Amino acid sequence: MRNISAILVLLSVFFLLNIRPGYSQTVPSAPASKETAVKTVDVNKDGTPDITYYGDGKHITRIEADTNYDGKPDVVVHNKDGKFASAEADTDYNGTMETKFSDVAAFNKWLNANSPDFNDKLDKTDWQFDLFKF
Repeated sequence: MRNISAILVLLSVFFLLNIRPGYSQTVPSAPASKETAVKTVDVNKDGTPDITYYGDGKHITRIEADTNYDGKPDVVVHNKDGKFASAEADTDYNGTMETKFSDVAAFNKWLNANSPDFNDKLDKTDWQFDLFKF
């Protein structure tokens, strides 16, 4: 009987602390991103996408590429208003993007030297085109 009384007291305290009039139990969520995946490309034809293009409905906004085919992105290209903004690369494939690019020419030079299979898919400077015809 003593155990039941203790359990009821604990439940009552829990109820009073967590359910109060005028107190919202919901946590506000962050606004949903307008960015959606619009296309994937399987560069090495193994059945797994190696490049994912993301867009905002008008432009490509971000590109993620798995250049060593391990299933994890190791190059990310960021675009703003359809133009190259920056890129970053995980050059030692440890999960951390060590190499940063803010110049499209430097990125293209690095990409051509290190990942030529991806060059024609990541080196564009102008990403203004119809995403659905891409």
